[in-house]
Amino acid sequence: MNRRDLLRGLASLACLPTPLRGQGRADVRYEVHGAGPTLMIGAPITASSAEPLRSGYLDRLTDRYRVILMHYPSGNEDATSFTPDRVSDDMLAVADAAGAGRFAWYGFSWGAVVGLQLAARTNRLTALICGGWPPLGGPYGPTFAVTEALAAKVPQAQMMATYYRGLQNWSEREVVSKFAVPRFTFAGSNDTVPGPVQGQRLAIGPMIAQHREELERLGWMVRLVDGFGHELVNRPDVVVPLIREFLDPVLLPK
Repeated sequence: MNRRDLLRGLASLACLPTPLRGQGRADVRYEVHGAGPTLMIGAPITASSAEPLRSGYLDRLTDRYRVILMHYPSGNEDATSFTPDRVSDDMLAVADAAGAGRFAWYGFSWGAVVGLQLAARTNRLTALICGGWPPLGGPYGPTFAVTEALAAKVPQAQMMATYYRGLQNWSEREVVSKFAVPRFTFAGSNDTVPGPVQGQRLAIGPMIAQHREELERLGWMVRLVDGFGHELVNRPDVVVPLIREFLDPVLLPK
């Protein structure tokens, strides 16, 4: 067994619940794999995902990075307290439990929203990667409408309705324009998702394209991947090279 396989094996044995104490908080499971600069992943590629997808990310990242995967939210959280502040606190608590004083963040879709909120609240990020969500022109209102309508039918969706309710007055441009951490956004050029009105689609990729020049002036690296929609997250063979193109020069020793 080589060193890399040994480290990954030991990390899998250490995949223990992390207690996040406080009102309405439930235990969160996280995993640590690999060694190197820490990259925390808030995208749907945890153990509950198909193993090829999960392995596709880990195999391409853990040669040089220490990767923290979270199983979050678990579905047991108190929906009424599932606010942007609370979720950000939970993410920092996971980082603390994993011994990550500073860390890079990669999130896709909702995970990208969480990354933006982390960048607004802490100086512990070494880099920020937002996939499948526009840092400028984010559809916070329509997404809240979607989650609120869904919560009326599916109680489990109330968590996300609470979360997006807390962002309705967020000063997006004012806050994002002040980010100094190295930052990268990407999406499929065809990335749109269902809106609150039947037949309506919310523009993700097209909104990033619309704000591309402004984002680049603000210091963002921007990539649009032709031929993909929101399912791009399920293609680590495409996504991880983009992550490495951005992250390696930022975090790896020269």
